[in-house]
Amino acid sequence: MKKSGLYLTKQLTILVCIISVSHAVNVDGGSFSQVLTDIANNALGVNKVQEHYSSLRYTNSLLDGEGLVTEISASLSTKFDGPIQALMRIKQAVEEDIDSFSSFISMPQCCHATGLTYSSQFRTKVDMNQACVTISSYSPPERTFPTTKIQEVMKENQRRNPNLKWQYFGKEDGIYLNYPSLKLNDCSNYDPRFRPFYVSTATPVQKDVVVVIDKSGSMNSLHNSKTLLQIAKEAAISVLETLNPNDRFGVVAFSSSANIPGSSTIGRECHGTELAKATPLNIKFMKSQVSIIRSGGSTNYEAAMKAAFKFFVNTVDMSGDRGKVILFLTDGEKTAGGEPLEVIKEENKKMNNRVVILTYGLGQQLSTNAIQKLKDMAAQTRTDVSYGEIQIGEFKHINNPDFLRSSMASYYNRFSSNEEIQNPIFSVPYQDLFGIGLISSICLPVYRHGGELVGVACSDATVSDIMSDISYFRQGELSYAFVIDGTGRTLIHPLLSLPNSVKDDPIYVNIEHLERSTSATMVIESMKIGKTGNETFYSKRTVPRGNMLYEGIETENVLSHYYWKPVSRSNFSVCIVVGDNDKQPILDPQTVTKDSFVYHRLDYTTAEGSNCQHFTRLGTKDKSVVMLTPGAFLEPFNYLDVDETKAMITKYEDFLTGKNVLNNPGLKESILNSVSSTYPAENIWKNSRELSEFVVWRYIGTSDGVMRLYPGVELPKNYDHTRRGWYKRTLALKGKVVLSAPYLDLWGSGYLITLSKTITEGSGSGPASGQTVAVIGTDFTINFFYQMMQNTYSDCQNTQQYSCFILDSSGYIVIHEDFANPDSSSPKIENVHVIYKESAIAEDLINNNMMNQASCIDFETIKEQFTYRVATNGNDRMNSYAKYKIDPVPNSNIFIVIKQRVYTTSTRCCSIYGISPDSYKCSSKSCDCLCYKDASFDYCKNTYTLLGDAAQTCSPRDPELQTENLNDEQKVQNLQFCFDPKCSTRTQKSDCFGVAGCSWCVRDSNDQELQQPYCALQSVCYFGQDGSKDPYNNYVGDNSNTEEDGGLKGGAIAGIVIGVLVVVIIVFCVYRHIRAKSNISTSNERPSLQTEPTTTQQTNAHDNPAFRSQNQRSSKRPSFQQQSSINNQGNLMFYPQNQSAEYTVPTAPLENPPPYSAVVSNGGQPKHGYPNNSYLGMEKRSYM
Repeated sequence: MKKSGLYLTKQLTILVCIISVSHAVNVDGGSFSQVLTDIANNALGVNKVQEHYSSLRYTNSLLDGEGLVTEISASLSTKFDGPIQALMRIKQAVEEDIDSFSSFISMPQCCHATGLTYSSQFRTKVDMNQACVTISSYSPPERTFPTTKIQEVMKENQRRNPNLKWQYFGKEDGIYLNYPSLKLNDCSNYDPRFRPFYVSTATPVQKDVVVVIDKSGSMNSLHNSKTLLQIAKEAAISVLETLNPNDRFGVVAFSSSANIPGSSTIGRECHGTELAKATPLNIKFMKSQVSIIRSGGSTNYEAAMKAAFKFFVNTVDMSGDRGKVILFLTDGEKTAGGEPLEVIKEENKKMNNRVVILTYGLGQQLSTNAIQKLKDMAAQTRTDVSYGEIQIGEFKHINNPDFLRSSMASYYNRFSSNEEIQNPIFSVPYQDLFGIGLISSICLPVYRHGGELVGVACSDATVSDIMSDISYFRQGELSYAFVIDGTGRTLIHPLLSLPNSVKDDPIYVNIEHLERSTSATMVIESMKIGKTGNETFYSKRTVPRGNMLYEGIETENVLSHYYWKPVSRSNFSVCIVVGDNDKQPILDPQTVTKDSFVYHRLDYTTAEGSNCQHFTRLGTKDKSVVMLTPGAFLEPFNYLDVDETKAMITKYEDFLTGKNVLNNPGLKESILNSVSSTYPAENIWKNSRELSEFVVWRYIGTSDGVMRLYPGVELPKNYDHTRRGWYKRTLALKGKVVLSAPYLDLWGSGYLITLSKTITEGSGSGPASGQTVAVIGTDFTINFFYQMMQNTYSDCQNTQQYSCFILDSSGYIVIHEDFANPDSSSPKIENVHVIYKESAIAEDLINNNMMNQASCIDFETIKEQFTYRVATNGNDRMNSYAKYKIDPVPNSNIFIVIKQRVYTTSTRCCSIYGISPDSYKCSSKSCDCLCYKDASFDYCKNTYTLLGDAAQTCSPRDPELQTENLNDEQKVQNLQFCFDPKCSTRTQKSDCFGVAGCSWCVRDSNDQELQQPYCALQSVCYFGQDGSKDPYNNYVGDNSNTEEDGGLKGGAIAGIVIGVLVVVIIVFCVYRHIRAKSNISTSNERPSLQTEPTTTQQTNAHDNPAFRSQNQRSSKRPSFQQQSSINNQGNLMFYPQNQSAEYTVPTAPLENPPPYSAVVSNGGQPKHGYPNNSYLGMEKRSYM
């Protein structure tokens, strides 16, 4: 028998029969604390790794905030130089070559682009050898096209600066040139003149725009199969699309009376009374409302103008220099209401006559009277000049409705200036069409000699490229950095998602919502006007407790030193916040060896050793592998944007193995030492055999971005352990042994539990600051952990009378008998909260202040998210209706709970499973599921209402991982297994139970109990059911003996002998059970319980990777109309088994341990061999 099997059995007392008698239960958490320590040391080598780090010498120096802010400000300015210089060369080339532009197209149209290849840098197929053009349907016949000289300048820009993104030039005649070439589906509908980059550059004044649309019955007339109203709505939408977030807008639809589209929508009432900021969220909402306007009624100009001016009167203009315009559209003479000219006179004088009115008459049926009235309205013929200079507008008669869109969308020319603009215009960051992330366009107008506008040239820069110094700012434990623009809009902050991980249209967050200290107000105002300074005061730090959505955050007050400085050549300002006495530990130079580094790209590595199959992955057991996460690089997004090559990986290997230490391939200075200092963990793991059969993964991640993993497999390129739940949870619980709730390993090993612990810096020969320099972790099977719990507590083995489970400090169940002994082929294991699984206990915990709700505001979804906290020194509640005892496990984040098996009446707290907390709205119950409430948010002002008692800001969510290229199905064919479990040779349940890849088979294919249980691969006996296949396509597990049909299977002969003994034992136990039954407080009959409704919406993983394929990406802002009813069944609940299924009181003790459960089959074979979790509403996951 292997040593690992002895580990499970050496302390196990085999209880043949349990006599059910009443006694005081004993679940002292201290006993299990030692078990956790043993696992941490024996499976992971935590003690030895910490001893190694404690022997290392570190130098600690106080952070220099003033020096850091100067350094980073200069770095940001330098990063802007690349796209700015590219832009200046494009502008110069166009101005020099403009007279050579001709009617001949010298480059392909984007709609017909060919020869494209996929680019990681642009996240789409492009042709780097040429540009392409589009021609707007509104482009005039006398249009001209740029020459190839402009294309060559753009190509040269790319050669000089490979990190450049899109370069383009839009002309005044609707021609658009884009480099590199890409395929567009509809070129004619794209008109650069109506895009925000063009409008905000050609006329960089901030605008307040009100669009007034006639929806009277006559607008139902047809033109080329479209109604005039449909044409008008398309024109209005085009106007909205010209706006940028610095602009504001309103929309009026009128007939007999005026109404404001969308103003009756709950939460959007402000659209009816004030101008709204033109954020992507508001523009998208208003476009949807404009699209559903219906025609009918008469034509009341007066009502329309009153509604339009109300927007300006009700909205404060702090600057006083915003352009203000009303675009008034109608197809006919007014037929109702009073005189609109009087309304214009009275209302505009309140605005000092600053509002311009542009009127549009649509169609050939427009009467002479209507035309004259519209001209008078544009000229404001009755307006009193004594209140200010009259801003004379313009009337346009659109005889051909096809030209309405281009005519209305050109309104911004009204605000053009005779002064040529020389300084680049930075656009507000927006979401790139192809998924690059947030992009800022840096643009300049292009002029002919004499000042005539030719068009607008731009060079795009990703916010992630420019802000990488801030994204990966890792100095000390209490320090961070952020950047804002001149309006106070936050570009990057640790409480916001990384710019490259933003998938939805961004919600622009004002810095005052993130820096809420009253003392920060002065800092913010100084930054907005481009000043330099420093200040000291207390401010809060947000500490994520793991996965924010499921575990929430904690906060702490820290004495902080703020240093801020403007970024030259931009309207940005950077701030460094340094915690008082915060230090940066620097490891003294380490000895480098050729064995210390094997890159995780096993398909490219040159290291010696053979590859093998580790579940569904191509792996190696000869060495651990190292991944250099983006944070390990000086330019993280250069690494992310470029496909790795053999030559690049060779440079990593040469530098990190000491072969060529003088040729640093762009890594941070500390990386060489981190690779070397983590290397001893490899030998510790390889030599740790005692628990190797139960452990699936072992890993250590350093704070500067080095990830070492054993067995070695390839990780996603954008993987960053410092932003994963397991790492953040462990940091928040520094010094403790930290357990995660179970998660589904994407790579074939089933449901796993993570155990992790912080590694702190060593003292060497001097004092240490005790800062965390790494987190070490391991993943093992749920059945192994269940057996550890059962072995530790004898009362937990008395399954007739008691049931035990383990709870973490967020209320999630780490292990439960239903996880190890499921009663169905689709058990609920992942993200199972006590509020759902053990409602009676949860309700009692809440009522006795041992479990409480906490909340934070998620600015990405405009929601206040509620999670739970469990905190108790232990409590015996056996005399309560819930009948349980809870005790904390010292030096950990878990609690051991034992409950008595009794019937009890209770209202089900939470009856839904598999729905994300951001998709379930809170009810009025005190005992509710994890849920959300709508945050108090003013959409029009784009501000949150944060009173003194408002919840703190949530930490950002874990970024999605790019797993598209991690399919090893072809690579692992014919490979040996890294660790062969040899399931068929294991004849005893105790030898099979909990071994990774094995399952103790106890039910046949018809779900009937097998007379001869046996140990089999989990791939052929899924969840203990013979013939049930796991969802992993790749064959996992047993090299020694493949299961075959016919004859007695492994363990069957021994099973026959044991079976006879079991029959005798059962008879005896039944007799003893009947005698003792009167001592158990149970009812003679149990009510029939229905299975509660489940929901199948997508959810984020509670822990670890939360992988989600791109084609199944869910919006962070879903519609929340699904509400699950609570199945109460007469308010009577049998309490203590899986509450969603019926429970039968066993007549004999359950065998110990119960059968091994792996992952759930959904009957199909999902793509790439990944498990299909749609039945759970779960996302795809993996190990970390």
